[in-house]
Amino acid sequence: MERMDTLRPEIARLIAAKEQRRRKLAALSFSEKVRMVVQLQQMAAPVLQARGRPVRVWALDDLKPAGGK
Repeated sequence: MERMDTLRPEIARLIAAKEQRRRKLAALSFSEKVRMVVQLQQMAAPVLQARGRPVRVWALDDLKPAGGK
């Protein structure tokens, strides 16, 4: 087990990175957030279908990969 004084800087770095990621996502436009949700739906669809669950992915006319401008 690691000592607490060596673990704390790593935890602080992880928490700071998490906060930075949260702020970056919060700053995205609504349409970009929806695109990201659709991309997640597309990624999850094959797994859910293999489990026998009905899946309906939202259809977007101008769907581009999340992060791509």
